[in-house]
Amino acid sequence: MSKGMPRILIVDDDKDLLAVVKSLLHKKGFDVSVFADSDHITDAVKSCKPQLILLDVFLAGVDGLDVCKRLKASPYSRNIPIIIFSAYPRVAETAIYEFGANDFIAKPFEVNDLVRKIHKVLSKKHESV
Repeated sequence: MSKGMPRILIVDDDKDLLAVVKSLLHKKGFDVSVFADSDHITDAVKSCKPQLILLDVFLAGVDGLDVCKRLKASPYSRNIPIIIFSAYPRVAETAIYEFGANDFIAKPFEVNDLVRKIHKVLSKKHESV
């Protein structure tokens, strides 16, 4: 892993989307790890040590909002900002207020919009440290 590049963990069961977003964010200067299996998300967070998590709402057989809540309750990941993404924008308010997400982006998204949100969330994290 390169020093200075923000580490991002993307959790989505759409492997095509993972590949595209990983490639695009890497080109924008991020160190990206992808994870398609939410069952072992805590292990992924411990090994990857991301500075931000991008999390899909609809994962295979699992509610991404529950995963978000679990991550925010864990001592290993409670301070890691989470951006939820979904094709259903009405989930946004619930994700942020009830499940502890830091932000939301609707699918499909423009990569530049995503990068702006990532920088915004990361800069807020640094302000609160």
